[in-house]
Formats: sequence, structure tokens, C-alpha cells
Amino acid sequence: MPRVVFRCDASPAIGSGHVARCMALARALKARGATVELAARDLPPRVRELLVSDAVGRVHDLEADAAHASVRDEGEPVAHAHWLAVSQRVDARQTIEVLRSGEPADWLIVDQYALDARWERAVRPHVEKLLVIDDLADRDHACDALLDQNFFLEPGSRYASRVPRAAELMLGPKFALLREEFGLERARLAERDGRLRRIFVCFGGFDAAGQTLRALDGIGAAALQGVAVDVVIARDDPQRPGVEARCAAARGWRAHFHVSEVAALMAPADLAIGASGIMSWERAALSLPAIVASVAENQHMVAQDLAADRACIYLGLADAWSAETLAGLLKGLSGTPALLTALAARAGALTDGRGAQRVAARLLPEAIELRIATPADCEDVHRWRNAEENREQAFDSKVIALDEHRRWFERVLADESVALLVGERAGEAIGVLRYDLAGGRATVSVYLVPGAHGRGYGNALIAAGTRWMREHHPQVAVLNAEIRYDNRRSIEAFANAGYLLASHTYTCELSHG
Repeated sequence: MPRVVFRCDASPAIGSGHVARCMALARALKARGATVELAARDLPPRVRELLVSDAVGRVHDLEADAAHASVRDEGEPVAHAHWLAVSQRVDARQTIEVLRSGEPADWLIVDQYALDARWERAVRPHVEKLLVIDDLADRDHACDALLDQNFFLEPGSRYASRVPRAAELMLGPKFALLREEFGLERARLAERDGRLRRIFVCFGGFDAAGQTLRALDGIGAAALQGVAVDVVIARDDPQRPGVEARCAAARGWRAHFHVSEVAALMAPADLAIGASGIMSWERAALSLPAIVASVAENQHMVAQDLAADRACIYLGLADAWSAETLAGLLKGLSGTPALLTALAARAGALTDGRGAQRVAARLLPEAIELRIATPADCEDVHRWRNAEENREQAFDSKVIALDEHRRWFERVLADESVALLVGERAGEAIGVLRYDLAGGRATVSVYLVPGAHGRGYGNALIAAGTRWMREHHPQVAVLNAEIRYDNRRSIEAFANAGYLLASHTYTCELSHG
């Protein structure tokens, strides 16, 4: 049984988003049979109760170690060093003790801006693999994989000089770590018509900037007739008395202080007002139009790009907007349903709410073995390739004659620029991969054995092929896949395996004479 250990924290300064997304991934890993543990320092009781209790089997409470609190690490300090009550050296020592407290860990997953490559190098010998969850790209990492679920108009090479060349990158909102409830709610979501009847307000687990009351003031000032409001705030938030008073005084307004299934509360809304950060992906999974404010610089950058991509309306940093500004926006939106439907469509295209399951499948993939094809596979590969369910998705859908196939198969096995692989599960063939190598690039084609379709093997086979290429052909830096535009199953499988759409090429052949 795989063992996975998370290292992350929550506090009024840090917020609860890091723990929330880690616990979403923890639940997805548990569903794949892993035992999951959390190492955290000074975890707030409310966070432990709401986010952690059902996600992990054991919580390791790290000591603050006041005697070493003032000890500094050698070298340049990281920007968020104040988030850590101890030095990285002390934190690494404590984490190593956690790793040694049980069976060898298959994965250590760290989500803490105050930890960098120095910490990672210290703990790396004590775990099989290390995943870093980051948003900032502001420090070096020594990891096997890195996840950044944020959206950028020009992502460029944010981590090109920050991670080892062999590290696997999982970038973009399709990997957003959300609880399973968001994917389930999305599946039964009604089409949004742009009418404004219900508003959902939430600024996260800790609204230290006091934006919730300001938002309610803005909604009140807009004087929207017949619009209901659901507002979610922590039970111990200082704003609670004010929120309760405003909701009691307004018809159709409700305050919620303990919400175990927030997706079910968000889904009926027509508009959300709230924080950026992880909530951006929760709203996007439900195609929920949003007016957004942020409290941190990294959230500011992402929210700006989301607004530029017409996926939300951005108010700015917490101190940059007023209730009057919000009231004006609400009045305008209430009369323009086309704008709300456009916002919903663009937001909904960012993520399907299944990012945690997608990442879990990368970390703990199906037990698929790849082997190089041999002459004995020739007739089996011919039969699989000619199966109707494979031909109908191929660029060339004709039935291939056995003699023609034998000649092709012999050439391929002898060609060092081609890798032809057979994927097997429990000794049974499930599919075929072919990689055509050209310098630092390779083009992949894949199909499944008849009877293996619809069981999730496509995702696992492609991911296994990526690992095989990384191990056997380290000179290859880019994998390309050419897929028919109407082959939805293959498009989804390659997208889940980390492939991104780069471009379409259209060619016009000129006739002369």
C-alpha cells in the first residue's frame, strides 16, 4: 500500500488554501489505495476539523522549537521565510523524523512557500519521490515533480531554471486540486442563462482583509430586487456579528458558518463575489461567473490574467476597491445576461473539477508495464490496428492487409528512430504505443486493444509511455501527438496525461494548369 506524506501549514497569515488543496489531493490518493499522513505546525483546530479529519489517517504536529526559532539558514532567505516558525534546517529534521516513523514513503508532497531546494535536498534521501506544489516560481526546487495550478496568459518558462531538467511539470487549472464534490456538481449543472437571481459571497477560510462586510455593503447599495444572497464566513471571524446583522435585516440573505459541501451551495448561484486563489478554480469548475479581489501579489497576477482572458471581473487588491465600486458593477451585470453567460463559459473551460484525480493518477498510476514489441507480436498488432473502434479514430481508416502490415512491422522493428511498445496490465495486453524519434522531439501514436476502451487505460498507457521515454530516451525534450479534431477520447486522454494544444496547421495545395 503506497504511503504519502504531506507537508503544509495553515494560519491567519498563510490562509487555509494550501491545506485545502492538499487535502483534496489526499482524498484522491486515498481512493487509489494510499495511506496518507500530514505533517503540520500549529494547525488551527477549525482547519483540522473541517479540512483534515476525513482526509488523512494521521497528523504529525511539528514542534515550534522555540530554542531554534531565531536560527537562520545559510544563503539567501526565501521571500516567505516568516511563514516558518523555525529554520529550514530544523523543519527538514522534523520532517525526516516523520518520514522515518513508518514504512518508507512513496511520495512526500510539500506546499509551503517558506521551503526551497535546500530543504528538499535534505529530505530527498528519505523518500522515494518528492512533489512540490508552488504558485510563485520565485525559488529553486530539487524535486521529481512540480505542480502549479494557476493560469497565466504567457506562462513562458517560469520554472525552466527552477527545477531539475527531468522533473515532471503539471501546469494549469486542469490540475487544480479541488474536492471531488466540484466534479460531481459540475456533471449535474444546469446551463446558465445569465439572469441574476442569487449571489454567492465568500472570501476564503480567513478573510483577514475584512472584505466580506464590504461586499455585503456593496450588494445592499446596488438595491437589486429579488436577488438572494448566500455568504460563507468562518465561525470565529471577527466580522461574524456584522454579517449576521446584515443577513437578518435583508430578505433572502443567509449566512453560513459551517459548510461541509460548499459546491452544493455555490452551484445554484448566478454570480460569485470573493477571493482569488484556490476559490477561482472552485468557481470555474462550476462555470460560475465571478467578481474577484485578492490579498496577495501572486493572486493579483493570476487574477489580472484571468480578467484579461474574460474569465472573471477583477476588482484588484483588497484595499483597491470600495462598496460603491461593487454596487456599480452589480447594477450593470443585472441588466446584461449576455456578459454573465460569456463569463460563465470562459471560466468553465478552465477546469473540469477533476484535477485532484488527474494528479493522483500521475503520482500513483495504474500498474502498466511497457515492453518493446517483438516479431511475435506482428499478427496481434495487425488485428488490434484493424479493429473497427481503432480504425474509426485513425487518420487513415482503411483496413490494412496482413502482408503489407508484415513488411511495415519488420521495418519498424529494425528502425532505431522508432520505438514500438506494447502495454500490459497483469500480463494482458491493453494497447500499443509508437514513438517516432527526431532529435530532441518524438511523435507518439497510441491505440488500445479491443475490449480495453472505456476503462481509463488510455490515460494510464500514455502516462506510462511518458515515463518510459524519460528513462530510455533522455535526449527527447518534447513529445507531440497528432489527433483528429473529432477524436474526443484521445484528446481527453492526452490532455489528462499533460499534453497541451500547441497549434493547428491548415494546408492549401495549389493546382497549376
